[in-house]
Amino acid sequence: MYLEHWELKDFPFDNVPSSYFYYETDEHRTMCEDLYDAIVRRRGAIVLTGEIGCGKTTSTQRVLLDLPQDRFDVALITYSSLSPLEMLYEISQQLGLKADEKDKNHLLHVIRDHLTKNAAENRDTLICIDEAQSIPDITTLEELRLLLNFQLGNRFLVTLLLVGQPELRKKIAQIPQLQQRVALNLHIGRLTLQNTLNYVLHRLRKAGCMRPILTRQAITLIHEHTAGVPRRINHLLDRCLLVGMRSSTSLIDSKLVQSTMQRYPG
Repeated sequence: MYLEHWELKDFPFDNVPSSYFYYETDEHRTMCEDLYDAIVRRRGAIVLTGEIGCGKTTSTQRVLLDLPQDRFDVALITYSSLSPLEMLYEISQQLGLKADEKDKNHLLHVIRDHLTKNAAENRDTLICIDEAQSIPDITTLEELRLLLNFQLGNRFLVTLLLVGQPELRKKIAQIPQLQQRVALNLHIGRLTLQNTLNYVLHRLRKAGCMRPILTRQAITLIHEHTAGVPRRINHLLDRCLLVGMRSSTSLIDSKLVQSTMQRYPG
C-alpha cells in the first residue's frame, strides 16, 4: 500500500471504469456528444470502436448514464460470445421480459411487442452490446440487424449500439445490409503526449495529490512505452508508485520508470 508514502487518498491508477477518475479530452467530448445525439435521435445502428484499453467501455457508460432514465429502456450486453438464440434471450432478459429461451419466434414476438409498447408510451429502447467483436458468428449480427426492421412509421423501434475493437468493422462489412444501416461510425484513438500528461495529472489530483511527483521526462517515457493507451498507462504508473515507495523516493523520474519497466515487463 503506497497511499501514505505518496500522501494520496485513493489509488489513482486502478484499471476499473470510474466516473470519478474519468478524464475527457476534446476528442472524447466530441465523440460522446455525437454518440448521445445519435441515440436520442433514434438513428438506428451505431458503431463505436477503439483499441484495447482506450476507454470504450468507460465512455459508453458515461453516455448511457446521461440518458434520461424515464425515456430510455436500455439492454446492456457485456458478454457477447453468444449464438443468435442466446443473444435474443439475453436481450429479453435485460429488458425484463419473460420469454421461452428455446423458441426464437416467441422471443422475437415478445421483444417486438415490448418495443411497440415502449414506443406507444414515448419511450426509446436501446440495445448496447459491449465487446461486440467477440460475437462468434455473423449470423448473430444478422439477427441483430433484423431487429432494426421493427419500425413504426418513419421511426426505428430500437437503437442498436455496437461497441468493440477495430476488427468489429470487418465483421460488420460482411453483412452489407447491416453496414448500410449504420448511421454513425465512431472511433476512440490513443492519447497524445500532451493528453497523456493531462490524464496522469488529472487522476493524481482526483486521488488527492498535492505536489508534483513526476518529471516531464518520466511522462515522455511512459507515453512512448504505453503508446498512449490509458489502461497501459494505469498499469505502468501503478507499478511506478509501488517501486517509488519501496525505494523511498519522493519523485518519479525517467530512471525509476525505466527500472519499473524492466522489473514489470508488459
